[in-house]
Amino acid sequence: MTIEPVVIKLRNRLNSISTQSKNNFLKKFSVIHARWHHAEMMDGIGTFNGSPIGFLSFHHEVIRVYMSKFNQNLTAGTMAKPSPPYRKLIDSISDPLEFSHALEGWHGLVHMNPKYGPNFGNPTKNIYMPRFWNFHKFIESKLLTWLEKNNIDYNDIDHTMI
Repeated sequence: MTIEPVVIKLRNRLNSISTQSKNNFLKKFSVIHARWHHAEMMDGIGTFNGSPIGFLSFHHEVIRVYMSKFNQNLTAGTMAKPSPPYRKLIDSISDPLEFSHALEGWHGLVHMNPKYGPNFGNPTKNIYMPRFWNFHKFIESKLLTWLEKNNIDYNDIDHTMI
């Protein structure tokens, strides 16, 4: 399968905004992140420049660029044990879309947990929190492990949905 144009466009945009400082990247990414979440809330799927891109694909591309440009040693850190706890049942789901939806649903519960403060659920503010990046590194590790376990190449998934 060919990578959908929306993924290429998102990669290019993320790479272009990551050439300066981390603060500059975060400022510009906050707009992209908020728009993706707004579209997701309105239509059930996030978008980039009006084209659909799924939860796992969007966050995978963001983490990939963030780590390569700003924090190559990023770990899940304290978010390796988030609250509510990760549901291991999610790992047993074999269908890519079901896996993505299950992981995304749990992810939303963590973002809305008051334990992490009021800004952890705000897509324009949470990206400035180190905990946000640790949490999404945790999700990235779940995605990569799931892909390997199910013998699925990242390039072969439907990025408009997953």
